[in-house]
Amino acid sequence: MTAIAAVLLVSAVFLSPLAWRMWRDARQERADTIGADVRSAVNRRLHGESLVSVAVAPPLFWQAGRIILSAPAGYEGLVEAVWPDVVSQAPAGYEVVLAARALPDSRATRESDVPALPRAA
Repeated sequence: MTAIAAVLLVSAVFLSPLAWRMWRDARQERADTIGADVRSAVNRRLHGESLVSVAVAPPLFWQAGRIILSAPAGYEGLVEAVWPDVVSQAPAGYEVVLAARALPDSRATRESDVPALPRAA
């Protein structure tokens, strides 16, 4: 009886992480498939590759999966153009997130605001 319990305990120690990793890999594979479908929809809508970035996070126990669309500052119109297609591609249990980037402050780039560096002899 003790030998059986020892075998079960050792098996659980080695097989539990393996099963957890297989479950996690399956979720990530599904997220990658969804990401490929969304990238395809974005490329069709914009007639080729663009500056729109697509990232997909798989769902967790306490959080829905996320499809994150982002573009560099000044190109937000691209995200605006593709979001209806992305929402139609999003499966149940996923939410679409539009990530915005702030434009750099133009006052900080003026030469009068930058302190002069001392000369080094």
